[in-house]
Order: sequence, then structure tokens, then C-alpha cells
Amino acid sequence: MDWSALFRRGKTTTRKKRRKTPRKGEKNNTVVQKLDVSIDETDTASSPALILKTIHEYDYARVLNNILPPSIRILGWCPVSPEFSARFSCCRRTYRYFFPRRDLDLHLMAQGLNYMMGRHDFRNMCKMNCEQVYNFERVLMKGKIASPQAIYEVAMKEDDEKKTEDVSLGDNSNEQDDVVIKEMAQSPLSPRDMCHVEITGQAFLWHQIRCIMSILFFVGRKLESPTIVNELVDIQANPAKPAYEMASETALVLHDCTFGKLHMGRTVKNLWEVTKTLEQRWERHAVAAERARNALDSLKAETQVKWSDVVAFVEQIAKEKRRKERKYGTKLNDSEMNAELVIRDELKKRAPVSENLSWCQAVDAIQDILGVYPYLPNGNSDGGRGLTESSIHVPLMERSKGTTYEEKVQSILACDDVSGASEYGGQNRKSSKRRERYEENIIKKRKTSEEDKAFYDHMLRQGGSST
Repeated sequence: MDWSALFRRGKTTTRKKRRKTPRKGEKNNTVVQKLDVSIDETDTASSPALILKTIHEYDYARVLNNILPPSIRILGWCPVSPEFSARFSCCRRTYRYFFPRRDLDLHLMAQGLNYMMGRHDFRNMCKMNCEQVYNFERVLMKGKIASPQAIYEVAMKEDDEKKTEDVSLGDNSNEQDDVVIKEMAQSPLSPRDMCHVEITGQAFLWHQIRCIMSILFFVGRKLESPTIVNELVDIQANPAKPAYEMASETALVLHDCTFGKLHMGRTVKNLWEVTKTLEQRWERHAVAAERARNALDSLKAETQVKWSDVVAFVEQIAKEKRRKERKYGTKLNDSEMNAELVIRDELKKRAPVSENLSWCQAVDAIQDILGVYPYLPNGNSDGGRGLTESSIHVPLMERSKGTTYEEKVQSILACDDVSGASEYGGQNRKSSKRRERYEENIIKKRKTSEEDKAFYDHMLRQGGSST
């Protein structure tokens, strides 16, 4: 018996079926069937059903929001030209700075803001970065100060880019005419009213908005005149910046950037999710604010203090304030010379019938007599370091001045590239780096005004569209 033949007959083999390809001139049945269905849908019995699927573009904004922290939200996107720059293709920027009203005079702040409109040299209202910037002139187009009761609007002159220079520093005759006041709700004024300053310009310097807000807060508290702005932008008379603290960065918001050739694409689904996120954020902070308000109201209404303790507190603050005024040589007028007698008379008039009084009454008495408030000045940073109830204000123009721009540049250029290790090797290397950055950014890259204009005109034409 041929066992090998039997073995061959019993062996099972598997072969892959080769895909039958249509010969030349023969149609592919599968493709024909799909085409038939898409053209003639009457013959559905002999042809498989075709599911038409519309392909949508990815919602890139929503994809990014899923991986970004909740504090950063993407609203839309669009493709842009290769030379587009988020910095140089922006034709205007708008900042907002939020603050509570407290004891500020918003109208005076609007007058000070009005003096800033137009083209000015803002080196005294910024932090000078001499290694990258040599031109400190900037153009502010418009601004406003908004409160629940009114909006104060100012704008650059349409017929003249720069404010007229024939107005003397002490002339306040036209400062109110340029401020447009729009009345809002007829609600009573409150120190807790939330307000904001909005400033729109082409470009801004380093920390310019924070310095501007610091000056406006001085004006709003009536510590400086609105015309202090004219003195600060007069670089010939005041080439050096007086010493003052910048306003806090926590209240500053880059509200809007305008691109003339940019058209963003947005989706309803993504905007809905962003709205939910922002509503949750607002609710969280609003609840925290209401809890703090409740604690303040409860403290004032339910706490009792002795009038003798209030008198001792007032007299101590007044004594400390007079000591600082004598130390700094502040000029006192007649009313301030008799402040001690005035304070004593006010304390006698406000003395309650009983020894105890509510903390709310005590706070009102302290505010009216001393002119101090149980909160830090607006825009104050670092938790009010160095500020007390007895602090006095030194006028800006009487304060010590920093180094001028020319002095800073001379200090940078005077740095020699010192090699080798020495006691001051680290400092010398740092100074050498500053000089290298100055030469790279200012000397080598400096262009004429015509070249700058051509560059920015070209960059402003860059953009893109999602449609």
C-alpha cells in the first residue's frame, strides 16, 4: 500500500484566496454598485445601502481647552500667513484695570487720563528696558473710567495726533471739556463699587499700565493734581523718573488685541463650554466676596468697643503722623498746624452718651476725624508693606529721582568684557552680557523711521481667515 499517497490525500492545506482584480475593460462590481446607489436609489433591493458621511474639521479650540489649565481658554482659531506675528501684526491693544471705588474721585482720574491721550514720551511712566528699547514715545488713542453710576470717556484729538503744547502746566480751564460723562444707573455711591480703567493704544512699554494706574490713584485720592501728568511727560524738564511704586498686577487684564486682517473661526459647542467654565469661576469668586462682606458687616454690627480706646487710638495715630511730618520737613499750612486742637474738638463732639459703642460707629468716627480708612490704598502691592495709618504722602516732584535713560546707556557701554576669575568676575560677566544685548538689539538692529514704517505696514497686512 502506498502510504505516501494516502498521506498526501489526507493532508489538508490552506491557501490564501487571491483578490480578483478586474481585467482590462472589466468594471469593478463593488464600485459600480456604490455609484449606482448614489445615483439611482430606486434599486435598493439588489444594492447595499450607502451611508453618506460628512467629514468635519477638528474643533481645535475645544481640543486645546481640554489640555490647558482652566485659567486659559481658547475661543477660536484660524490659519495665518507665514510672516504673521502676534506682536507686530497687532494694530491696537486694550487694557483694563479693575479696582473698588473706595475714596477715589473718578472725575479727577479721568482728567489725568485725558492728559495722556495722544503721542507722549512715557519713560517716566514705565520701567525702562534700555537693552531692548530706545524709543519711549507711545500713542494712546482713547480711554475711559467706568463705574456703576457713570462712564468717563476721553480720546485723542482727531485733528492732531499730539496734544497741543501751548497749554501751560497750571491751566485747568479745558480739562473738563474733553471728558465725556455718560450717566448710568441712578444708584447711590458706595466705596465697594467695582470700577475699571480702560486704555487703548497702538503699543505699550514695560509696566506702562501699572505705572499709569499708580499715578491715576494719586490723582483720585487728591494727593496729586491731574496736571502732574504734564510734568511727567515733559522729558526736557524732568528727564528722570521720580520714585513711586507700581500698581499691583493682579487687577490688570489684557482685554483685547485688534488684528486688521485676522478673522477667527468659532464653534457654538466650544463657546458653550467656555461660558460654563467662566460662570463657574465667577460664582466661586462671587461667593468668596459675599462671605467676606458678610464677615465685615457682622463685625461692625455685633462688636462693641469702649470710647476711651477709640480716643487713645486716634490720638496715637495723630501724634505719629505729626512726628513724620516734622521728620520729612513737610510744609504745614495753618489748618494742619491746628490739627491737634481740631481733633480734640471733634472727639468731644462725637463722644457717645454711654461708654460703649458699636464698631461701625467707631470706624465712622476714625475715618471722619483722621481721614484714614480700614483698607489699603488702591493698586497697592506687596500687602501694604511700609504703609500705616500714619503714613504721609510726599509730592512726586519732591521725591528722589532715578537715573536718566542716557545715564543708563552710558553705564551699559562702560562695561568692559573682563575675562578670567576675580572677586568681581560674576558681576563683570553680567555687565558684559548687558552690553552684548544692548549692542545686538539697539546698535545692530536700529533702523530709520522710514524702515520702521515700512516694516510695520507690511506686518499689519499679515493675517488669515478661517472661512
